[in-house]
Amino acid sequence: MTSYSVVGPDSFHPRQGAEAAQLRLLEGDDVAEPLRLALATLGRRPTHWSLEQVHHRPGAGATGIYQVQAETEDGEPTTDFLCVSTAQLPADIPATVQLSGPDDTALTVWLHPNDPLLPGLPWACDARKVGAALFPNSHSAGSAPVSVPVLATVSYRPLRRAVLTADLSGQRRYLKVLRSGQATQLAARHQLLRAAGIPAPSLIDVPAPEVLAMHPAPGTPLAEQLMRDGAESLSPKTLVELLHRLPAEAMQLPERSAWSTRVRDYAMGALAVLPGEATRISKLAELVHSLVASGPVGPKVPSHGDFYEGNLLVSGGQVSGLLDVDALGPGYLVDDLACFIGHLAVLPALDSRYQHVPVALHRFLTVFDDEVNPVALRGRAAGMALTLVAGAKHRATTADPTSWRTDALKRLSIAENLANEALTLEADEL
Repeated sequence: MTSYSVVGPDSFHPRQGAEAAQLRLLEGDDVAEPLRLALATLGRRPTHWSLEQVHHRPGAGATGIYQVQAETEDGEPTTDFLCVSTAQLPADIPATVQLSGPDDTALTVWLHPNDPLLPGLPWACDARKVGAALFPNSHSAGSAPVSVPVLATVSYRPLRRAVLTADLSGQRRYLKVLRSGQATQLAARHQLLRAAGIPAPSLIDVPAPEVLAMHPAPGTPLAEQLMRDGAESLSPKTLVELLHRLPAEAMQLPERSAWSTRVRDYAMGALAVLPGEATRISKLAELVHSLVASGPVGPKVPSHGDFYEGNLLVSGGQVSGLLDVDALGPGYLVDDLACFIGHLAVLPALDSRYQHVPVALHRFLTVFDDEVNPVALRGRAAGMALTLVAGAKHRATTADPTSWRTDALKRLSIAENLANEALTLEADEL
């Protein structure tokens, strides 16, 4: 059994060691000891634990989320969710336990929802507080019972952000929990887009730090239409026109690097989950890096920054909701279109019901090729697809814990196909 010890601020060690080793630690039996030590600081003893998910950010560490059954000192049973992270964090952050593990690997443990970098998460997980802020008409005077919404976590990326839904009496609200300083910036992006007639969700003021609350945007998720019929009622030109309508004021916002320009970093994530495919992944990463560095990209324009089917709602052949506008700012049209193509291409790997996607992919590529350089489009789409390889592991199920590997290999093959198409087109241009 690996030896662990609780450490104080003066002896806190920075994260060391290969990320693959960190993933093995978080996914293996040795993580039981840091879970035990962390629970001991709360006066609890674990009786059973199970790994829910591991979130890995290449170059920035990994975090495991564990469901833990425990007993208090009085023998009362409890069920908690603990997070164990290898990310480098300050030694004096509150509500955490810091441990020194093998090879001086620094681990930070916290009890959900007390994420040390998401100060608004405890509020967003409190149904009564959320209900009072988002559904004020549900609160009765006097001693009458107060209705509280049903909260559900849509996504939780430890140390980065969380998205929750709150449902009450047929009404839904969304909550996005962010790092310090990010909520104000994101609210300004929503307001900028709405003022320009772009259908970003409308916001709701809430008395919570770094929490953005919003009404749902109308329409059907584009992913559903792609599954049903390849979204044949949506013209690809509609997406291009939407991007052209992004307000010029977005050029004054901070610029973020496109996904494909960080392909070497994301290749590390793919290598961590598919170490047996190291040669393929490394070769692909270098090819994409070369294509991104050499391909024409056109002028900088207002860019969404994360433009894909998961962030688009549609109605009547039009985009009725544009979501996740955190990365709005200067960029390249080819990167937004490549982001869309890269995600679209991998959908059949996620679910066999996306049987109409190959035809839809050809339809969107044909139109996008008239807007941007086809070589750059496919090369950057290949980079986007490669960034999605590691995420396949998040979809593992207890019924079939190895099913993710087939998914990951399909995503890798799709990325290779896009890169090879870019090479073929490049050769034809010569």
